[in-house]
Parts: sequence; C-alpha cells; structure tokens
Amino acid sequence: MYNNKRFITFIIISAPIILLGILQILPTFDDWTTLSAPNRDPNFLQYFLPYGMTWRPGDALIGYVNGLSPKFFPTLNHILVFTSHIGSMIMVYLIIQKLGFKPISRNIATIFFYISPCVLGNILSCDATNQSFAHFFGILSVYLYLSINNKYKYIAWTICVYLSAAFKDNGIAWAIIPPIVSFAFLKIEKETFREDLMIGLAIAIIYGVIRLTIPHNLFINASYADDVVSLHSRIKGFVTWIGYTWFSADYICIVHQPSRNLLVATLTLFLSLPLMIILWKNKNIWQGKTIFCLLAAFTLVVSPNLLISMTIMNAYGSLGIAAIIMAYLIEKSQLSKKKISTLLYLYILSAAIVDIHHWYNAWQTSLPEKSISQAIVQKTGKPVDKAYCILIKDDYPKYSSFCVPKDETIGWGRSIWHATGYKWPQYVNDTTIDRTHKAKEIAYSIANHKIKHGYKAVWIVNKEEVTVIK
Repeated sequence: MYNNKRFITFIIISAPIILLGILQILPTFDDWTTLSAPNRDPNFLQYFLPYGMTWRPGDALIGYVNGLSPKFFPTLNHILVFTSHIGSMIMVYLIIQKLGFKPISRNIATIFFYISPCVLGNILSCDATNQSFAHFFGILSVYLYLSINNKYKYIAWTICVYLSAAFKDNGIAWAIIPPIVSFAFLKIEKETFREDLMIGLAIAIIYGVIRLTIPHNLFINASYADDVVSLHSRIKGFVTWIGYTWFSADYICIVHQPSRNLLVATLTLFLSLPLMIILWKNKNIWQGKTIFCLLAAFTLVVSPNLLISMTIMNAYGSLGIAAIIMAYLIEKSQLSKKKISTLLYLYILSAAIVDIHHWYNAWQTSLPEKSISQAIVQKTGKPVDKAYCILIKDDYPKYSSFCVPKDETIGWGRSIWHATGYKWPQYVNDTTIDRTHKAKEIAYSIANHKIKHGYKAVWIVNKEEVTVIK
C-alpha cells in the first residue's frame, strides 16, 4: 500500500461495497430510542437541551430530520455514520501528511484507521452518529490546529471542539488534544504548549459551565451508575479498548458462546500480531517525548469513557490518534518496504475476516425485527392508540450490537411506530419477563390486566412467536 495509486484504488472500490453491506443492517435494541431515531414529539426542542445524563443537540437534530421523513431511517443514519468515518479517514491522511511522514507510513496508517475492527461498533450501528461525528470534528480540530498559523487557529479549534461535544459529550476531551499532538512533533515550543493547554482547559471549563447553567432534565441511567463503581466494568472496558484498537482478532469467536470458534479467533489474532509486535518492539520509538505525548493523547481523548463506560463504539473515539501513532511507529521502523507491506497484507487479511464476520452477525441478528414488527401489525389488525408490549426474554446471549437476541430487535415495541409509518400507536409501554416454564402464563396474566386497564392491544413476543390480545 506504499503505492498511492493502489491505495486510492482500494478505497474507491471498497467504500461503496462496504456501505451497501452496512445499509442491510436493521435497527435493534436502543437504536429505536436514541436521539438520532425519528423524533415525532411535538416538544422536540427539549431534546436539544441536556437530557438525562447526556447533552447531544447534534444527535437531536438528526432525530428531528428523521422525524420529518421517517422512511429514510435507518438509511440516512447509516450513510451519515459511514460518511463521517470517511471524513475522519481523510483527516488522518492529511494530518500524517502535514507531519511530514513518508507516503508508506501515511498510507498504511490510513488503511489501519479505515479497516481496523475498532470501527465495527461504529459503522455497523445506525445510532453511532454521535460517536462518528464527535470523532470527525475532534480529529478535524487537530488538523486545523496544525494547519493554521494565526489567531484564527484558536477560533477553528474551539468551534470544532464544541461541535464534537454537541454530538457526544466525550468530544470535549478534544479540547486538549491538538496542542499535545503538535508538541509531540515539535510543531510548537514548550511555552506555547503550556499556554495552549490552558486555553484547551478553558474551552472545557466554559463548556461545563454552559452545560450546568442551561435548563436540563436530569435522570440517572442505572446501568451507567453501576458501571462507574464497578471494577469489573473498568477492566472489561480497558481490555475492549486496547483489544479492538491494536489487535485484529475475531472477538465474536472468543466471547460469544454460540459463535465460539477458537481456531478462527487464533488465526485472526496471529495474522495481525507480527505487524504490531515488530513495530512496538523497536527501541527507537521510546527515545524522546513523541511516543509518550501520543500515548497521553490516545488515553486522554477517551478518558471520559474509561471513567464511565467503555464500549466497542466508544473505543472508536481514540482510533484517529492510534492511526497517528501507527504512522510514527512505521516511520521509526527499519523494515524494508517489501517486509512492511507483507505484514500489512497479513493484517488486512485478518481485519477482513473479522470485519465480515461481525457484519454478517449484525445483519443476520437484525433481520427478525422486520418479521416480528410486521406480524404484530398484521395481528393487531387495525390502528390502536395505546398498546403494551410484553417481551419474554430470549435465551440467546447478547454481544454488543453484533449478536442481538430476538426480543431486543424491536426496541421494547418502539419498532412498531416505524412499521406503521409513525401513525400508531400513540403510546407504547413495555415489560420484559424472564424465560421460565411459567413465562407464558405470567405474560397472559399481565396482558389481561393491561386490557382491563385501558390498553387496546397487548403484544406478547416470545422469540419470533407473536401473540396479540385485544
């Protein structure tokens, strides 16, 4: 991939194919309830203010646009996520070029960013608009900081950071990243670095003051609260972050019991390991402050998630910095073009296997959403204004958004809004009950109770079996 023509050809040919595959994936789980899902609430403006534990007006804007034309959901979201990923890739390319690295370092690092398994929690999820745009505007702030040499640099930097934070709160971490990256490569003096670091902290503090000052609806997400105090979640999050960023292993084949295949997992890991081992064992990279500054930036940019909740989607937040580190490692290596290209092709082969497997699982486990939703609409027979959804918990184990149990595909019954063109029902409430030998009996008991208390239809979903009580 050190040949520019080959590199560009690979991107041009693969991008439409990847996007076509992504567009086949249907919404599941919280895709139906996030701010970027179609928002038909007459009081939609409230979602542009801090809502619960988050403030994501960028996502709220996408939800409003989707609400105007719900038929374009999730297609619009998928296109936006993938487009912002391509935009971030271009920024990575330009930053590395701006830093004066050789074409081979620039091209390999860009390919690494483009196909790394770390992107999968992002580009395969239609609710990832927040993380995708947060990263795009964040990495754009680094490029503009390096490119502009007058006072307008600070204006551009500030705007990009606030746009990043507008899509996802963790984007505010980019407030201090541009000076660190610039200082790592001696693009600014130590005194300027200190001053600009203070400016970055001021940008973050002002954001915090605004966030706490404007009106907001505060409610605590119990799962997040549990994550914050859980040592297990901290360790799991750290391993997820490092694993998906640096090692191309088929994690579905490792952690998802029905899909477990240690042979494939081992194969993909060992195909990608030689490149990483050879690059990281080079003693030259540890001379000087560059690698330490880059590792600090790599950690700080996802520090909010490391402290609260690190998921596969969140791991994407530091991938741009990881790609810059990758370029630096290649630049410092003593490997011939032939050897480094061979190692890259092994990594690409591993990443292709991992990416395709994750995509296939995400696609296949999303498909029941459509059949279940259609069955509910058909069996309900006519529009109802108030419905209740009872989900009997599926025994199929969940793994992120790649392996989704059937009961979670319809988003607690919210997918029915989409199936009816957001015409009915007006209200949907839900209950999820554990799968036991008495589960059906309990479900029918709840259903009869809800019918007596004014619900016009109760939907009982047991895997792909749908029962409607009216």
